[in-house]
Amino acid sequence: MFRRLTAVASTAILILFLPAASGFAAVKAGTTCSKAGQSTSDSGKKFVCTKTGKKLTWILKKIPVKVSQESPGTTPVVPPAVDLTAECKLPNGSGARPDVAIGWPRIASRMNTVGVLNVKVIMVDFSDAVATRTPAQAFSLINPKSAEIFTEMSYGRTTYKFDPALKWYRMSQPSTAYTFHTFDGQKSYIQEAVQLASGEVDFSKTDSLIVLANPDATHFDNGPAFAPLAGSGITIKGNYIGNGATSGHDLNNFGAIWLNHEISHSMGLVDLYAFNWDAKNYDSIFRFTGDFSYMSNSILTSNSPGLLAWERWLLGWLDDSQIICQKSGEKTITLSPIESSGGVKAVMIPTGKYTGVLIESRRALGIDKNMVKQGVLVYTIDTSVGSGYGPIQVQNVQPNDPRLRLSPLASGESLTVGNVKISVTASDSAGDTVNVSVRS
Repeated sequence: MFRRLTAVASTAILILFLPAASGFAAVKAGTTCSKAGQSTSDSGKKFVCTKTGKKLTWILKKIPVKVSQESPGTTPVVPPAVDLTAECKLPNGSGARPDVAIGWPRIASRMNTVGVLNVKVIMVDFSDAVATRTPAQAFSLINPKSAEIFTEMSYGRTTYKFDPALKWYRMSQPSTAYTFHTFDGQKSYIQEAVQLASGEVDFSKTDSLIVLANPDATHFDNGPAFAPLAGSGITIKGNYIGNGATSGHDLNNFGAIWLNHEISHSMGLVDLYAFNWDAKNYDSIFRFTGDFSYMSNSILTSNSPGLLAWERWLLGWLDDSQIICQKSGEKTITLSPIESSGGVKAVMIPTGKYTGVLIESRRALGIDKNMVKQGVLVYTIDTSVGSGYGPIQVQNVQPNDPRLRLSPLASGESLTVGNVKISVTASDSAGDTVNVSVRS
């Protein structure tokens, strides 16, 4: 019994301390081995016994590096893209209003700007201003032109889809009992109009609401936007409506673009005309941006009512990739006209926390067909200045040009704004090439 145990123990010890099958000696590449295909590892390296000619020798084998694979059904982790325009997205300053502003980010309570926007139109008249036009005739003042303008301004990204109730609903009081000059007055007016129509009209998918008054009711001298602060709108059958407009008698003068101006307020844009102006000098009301942008002079027949590049960028109708953010140095850039889709649309030079200089190309196309002078438009931006007080100002390059119609720079012309020099080196139908130099 003892002998047997001893033998077993010796065998166990022998097995425990036997070296690998490769032998006792340390393995080295090129040394002799005994069996082809045999492998071993030494000092973290793998060797394979390989026949070379008539000899068997150890060959060092490279161990492939394992690349981890994503588990099936998982999304690969992609590092966030760097926003090259971040420094040019000026934040709203202290002078910005809580309902409309031109800084970043766009006010969250304002209406969507991309995709299909479902627009309910309710038509009302009054005992002292009974409608004599048919509902269809009155509706034609805004349809289809205003929807077409939004399509043009957004390069097709926005579809402003009218859903009119072609019927006159009679308000409970004469027109003189209502006012649009206070928020409470306008809200009460809208609530009554909606209540009148609620038995026949479905508001469940309404993104924006237009209350179209009898256009011959002279009591309403203007038709403002309905752009309440978050939660201050109206709720009808569980659907909240916080954006829209109420029309006035001025619809007869402005036409369809009235709606674009007011609904652009509902999207968050500011007034670019001057709140303070000289009644003896009507042109002074347009001293900030002249006839550029319908947020200034809202008439289709004006010089260039198309929205500015800054406005379109803020509304999501231009991509970041279409804006060059130039903080310093000198660059030569070709800009495609703001009126056409695609291409680089603007150069933005930030000059302070709330200020900057923006450069864009404009052509007599679309609703800008009446443009007196084509070329490079230069304007300053100050997001700390409120609506109606000049947050955007086109740089006037010609004397005696109150509507700024001659402000665009042609090929060979240049302009210096602060430490920024803009020179137009070439122009054709495809756009303008500009040299922008920013002195430190």
